[in-house]
Amino acid sequence: MPKKKSEGKAGEKVKKSKVSEESAVVEAVADLPKKPAPKKKAATKPSSGKKPTAKKAKRPTNEDIALRAYFIAERRQKLGWFGDETQDWVEAERQLLKEAGLKA
Repeated sequence: MPKKKSEGKAGEKVKKSKVSEESAVVEAVADLPKKPAPKKKAATKPSSGKKPTAKKAKRPTNEDIALRAYFIAERRQKLGWFGDETQDWVEAERQLLKEAGLKA
């Protein structure tokens, strides 16, 4: 009895089934709805004519300054430098303002 075209070697059946599975997957993926591109926000013009600025840097809080002053005092005492807590506070405030990009 002659072999049908669909029949053949076992390897051929596997290859044909893999190809048909892959094409079915490709077709299924092609049928999926495409994700819309994210919308871009329209640039708004300032009404006062001023240029838009970046976020304002926050001034350091008293707690931030106190913590920095504490570490400055610890270092100063460890190294045996002269000074007092007022100098430590002023130096801490100066450093934090500089880091925030603000003028003292």
